[in-house]
Amino acid sequence: MSSDKETFQKFSDPVYKYINETVSRVPISDWHHTDSGKWVGFRARSVIGGYWMQVLMNKLSGSK
Repeated sequence: MSSDKETFQKFSDPVYKYINETVSRVPISDWHHTDSGKWVGFRARSVIGGYWMQVLMNKLSGSK
């Protein structure tokens, strides 16, 4: 989590890129090869919500 948008973007942009550009059509995995993005196991688990916790916190606090 970050208190400033720039730092948050440094972490969230690669996650977004992985989700958007992965060749695997498996719902977002939290077990994947970091060098290729290829799915290894697990899919659509609730822990993935943590990827976007800052977005939720901003929404709840009225920040953008």
